[in-house]
Order: sequence, then structure tokens, then C-alpha cells
Amino acid sequence: MADALSAARLLLAGVMPWLLARGGPLALGAWCLAAASDWIDGRLARRTGTASRRGAVLDNVADIAFVLGGLSTAAILGLVPWLVPGSIALSAGAYAVASRRAPPSGGGLARSRLGHWGGVLNYVCLGVVAGRVAWPGAWWEAPLGLTALATAAVNLAAVTLRLTARFQTASRV
Repeated sequence: MADALSAARLLLAGVMPWLLARGGPLALGAWCLAAASDWIDGRLARRTGTASRRGAVLDNVADIAFVLGGLSTAAILGLVPWLVPGSIALSAGAYAVASRRAPPSGGGLARSRLGHWGGVLNYVCLGVVAGRVAWPGAWWEAPLGLTALATAAVNLAAVTLRLTARFQTASRV
């Protein structure tokens, strides 16, 4: 069931750019479904004893596809700077590389608190974009600008910490 929720989020990732470009409240509804499924799927997998590396990878791919597709569309629409989806793509790449090197004993994925908060901010930023698309207005500009800046900053900080840790490990060898 948890993997089905992640797979559904992956399907929403394919629809979200169209919903954002179309305008209206459906993009906000899709965001709500995706955010809820992301919050539920991991808890459900752990509670039912079905948590797996494959499921964790599917969850991460679905999250990245959803926020990256949505925020890239937001950049095309001029709602956020390209730095936002660029920083997410860079962070996702650094996470993927670190996860390939992570020991299987820890679940095989590279975890970091800053990376987790970057993922949370990715969703928050896309939620603010979806709110702006659902109910256009100038009053969205400040919250959207601050959220976009925070999202890019945290993702870039997560990349910096991963690179710093990698270079420190390499210099010890």
C-alpha cells in the first residue's frame, strides 16, 4: 500500500506541470494529495513491516519528480527563479551519489537532517506556488519570494555539506 501511494505521487508528478500551467485550484488539490501521500507512505510502510530500500527509493523518486516538475513549471511561468529547481536538481544528484556510497546496513540511503528539511521546503514552496495559481494576487509575492529563497538556500546548503563531508573523507584516505 505504501508503494502504491508513492506510485500515485509519481503519476501526479506527470500531471502537476499541466495543472499549474492551466491555472485554477486543481493544482492545489493535486499538491494536497501528494503532500498527504508523502506524509503517510513511510509511516504506513514502517507500521505494516513492509519498509524496503526499493520503497524508499520509489518514495524519493516520486518526491523529486513531483517537486522538480512543479517548480520547473513555476520557473517557466515566472513564479520562482530558476535557482529553485536548479538547487533541487543539484541536491537530488548529490543525494543519489551519496546514497550509492551509503552502507546497506543503514537502509542504504544517505540521510541528513538538512536534506530532510530541504525536502520539506521543496513541498512547501510548491504548495505556495499552487496556492498562488489557485488564487492569484499580488499578496502572494512576498511569501512566494521568501519560500523560494529559503528552498534554494537549504538545498544548496545540503549540497555543500555533502561535498564537504565527501572531501573530508577523501582527504583522510
